[in-house]
Amino acid sequence: MTRQISILLSGEDQFDHAIERAPKALPHERYLIGDSFALGSALHQNPNNQVQLCIEPVHLHATRDHLVLLPLSELAIPQNEVTVLMEEANTIFGEEGMIPISNHGHTWVYAASDYASLYTHSVAQAKGRNIDWWLPKDTVVPELAKRWRKIQNEIQMRWHIHPMNEAREAQGLPRINSVWIYGIGKATDIAYSPELTNASQVISDHPWMTSIAAQRGIPLLNSESLQWEQQPSNTLVWLEGMHKEWPRLMQAVLESDLEITVIDFPGSIRKRTLRAKDYQGTAWKFWHKNQPPTWDELKA
Repeated sequence: MTRQISILLSGEDQFDHAIERAPKALPHERYLIGDSFALGSALHQNPNNQVQLCIEPVHLHATRDHLVLLPLSELAIPQNEVTVLMEEANTIFGEEGMIPISNHGHTWVYAASDYASLYTHSVAQAKGRNIDWWLPKDTVVPELAKRWRKIQNEIQMRWHIHPMNEAREAQGLPRINSVWIYGIGKATDIAYSPELTNASQVISDHPWMTSIAAQRGIPLLNSESLQWEQQPSNTLVWLEGMHKEWPRLMQAVLESDLEITVIDFPGSIRKRTLRAKDYQGTAWKFWHKNQPPTWDELKA
């Protein structure tokens, strides 16, 4: 029997500044857990269906006239340094009724019903951009965004004089100088993709997929020493380094009973299924054989 696995590719948003609000996350993030992007609840589901949110320490880089967000995952910052700073920040969050629940690498989850209506954007969406457009916005409760900015400013001031950051600056390393809020919602706001709902296993190197797979009771593998021809049907794959795996994966498609569905986002959701028979000539047309797409051709 043919085994089918799904490959999710990360997508960029097709953002039009003429619209009032951009979506809350990048296309692949929304595809996985829904347009509401209730990541806090996806990482740590609560049976009481309480509002949960994510807070992530970041580095804000100052240019001549604006600030650019850089996630800590791209700066190779040790987890212990992040933890020290976030434990101090938790004293401020606690005073504001934001109750820490769990942390997942650089992403910390809080229960915070007061912030249910705040409109936010994921770290991945704001990454490398002028943060002005991506800052939290009010929807229902007036001046809620202002309340968050006050908390954010307090943390920035405390972290600015923290010995951890002073030591980093002395070594010429970027400071951990701000926090980003996003992923607000309840468990009932989550709308998992069918590939995740029906997954027999997940193969991913994305930090928050470890927690989501655990929440759903799905085995999670990484790509080290992975034998693609041995993977079971209904495997969901989302790898940052998928381009490195692509030649071996295509070889498995050609040589085993494996077919893959590639999910990407060239302006909308697109699904393409690749099968061995698509690249095999008939006996009387032995000279005619299509070649499977290279990684560059697939991404084009």
